[in-house]
Amino acid sequence: METEKINAIHISQVLDKELCEKLVQSSSLTIGCNVLITDEKGVVYASNMKGREGTLHEGSLEVIENGQTAWHDAAVASRLRGTLPGMTIPLIIESQVIGTIGITGNPKEVAGYATLVQQMTQLFMGFQRRQQESAGIDNKLRNLIREITHFDERIKQPQEVHNMAYELGADLELPRAVIIIRKISGTSRHPDREPENAEEGDLVNRFFRLQQDFVCRRNDGEHLVLACLPKEGVEGLIERCRHMEEELRKIGRFQIGIGTSAEGLEALRQSYENAVFALRVMQTGVRRDTCLAYSELSLEKLAASLPDDVCAAVKAEYPEALFNSPRYTDIVEIIDNWCRQSFHFLDTARALHVHKSTLTYRFQRIRELYELDLYDFKKVSPLFLLNIRNRLA
Repeated sequence: METEKINAIHISQVLDKELCEKLVQSSSLTIGCNVLITDEKGVVYASNMKGREGTLHEGSLEVIENGQTAWHDAAVASRLRGTLPGMTIPLIIESQVIGTIGITGNPKEVAGYATLVQQMTQLFMGFQRRQQESAGIDNKLRNLIREITHFDERIKQPQEVHNMAYELGADLELPRAVIIIRKISGTSRHPDREPENAEEGDLVNRFFRLQQDFVCRRNDGEHLVLACLPKEGVEGLIERCRHMEEELRKIGRFQIGIGTSAEGLEALRQSYENAVFALRVMQTGVRRDTCLAYSELSLEKLAASLPDDVCAAVKAEYPEALFNSPRYTDIVEIIDNWCRQSFHFLDTARALHVHKSTLTYRFQRIRELYELDLYDFKKVSPLFLLNIRNRLA
């Protein structure tokens, strides 16, 4: 008995009240008969007849017990509490009777309608059941992601997290990388609305559909993927993510951060933090890319790791007027593009969208006003790293 109680499925778990009411109303209007739905105890759950909800439909009890349709003529119905002449049909899900449908009228006349109403109701039940199961899996996956991204062995035993993963069929010891896909707000292809989450999710799932790929929507416009590494390793994931970003661009603008290769909980947590770092590099404008892997960020990693006292010492080696200049932002942009274009003058001019003569003039003015020769690698490189570090701080 205890096992049966635990495994029992109740109609309220499968069909919500509002949907049941809509089903009976639409069915009764379509077939011209009164329709009701009961729960697994024969109590009316929804009816088009006022005052019937919450009352016992005694004609359902035998149907619930044996799972067979019953016909009630006037004589039989008169002996059953809350029952009118007609048919009572079992509602079955996963081989379990969870309720009934009652239809009034001459059994011969309503028999054809009864099958239609039963099939329609069970179709809705199956759909809603799948939605509920999917929502349950999504919640478990979100909980697992939260445990991974905040994993601390001093607080949580690794085995507990592995058990959570096991319930979802996830093997956390497989080589993986964490990927974060984040929508840039206000970039919908429709100016009056943001892209649909389902549309984004379907697209992400299309690119990560292996059995051990797990996609989780964390909030509006952000998805996290526990991606299995292909045989090409992280490079293979980078290529796949760039193809995905091209497709996502059709519905909005997105930034994709790709973490490092990971096996095990601690490495997965680090992979997540590395993916977050890649996103921060893009969000702060340090890099104008829309898809970046942590493995591509050597300069940014170096700059972010510089201690405060080292940065202060570097800054002290330059004229104070340089940092106080009203044109400092413009100077920083020149330095940034100059270094990123590998000190190639024409490429730098193109990146800044200026004529080469204009750039020549600006180089000269920076040298005259701030004693900074941009051709001096030893002078320019520290400023380049210092700027990156300040933007990421």
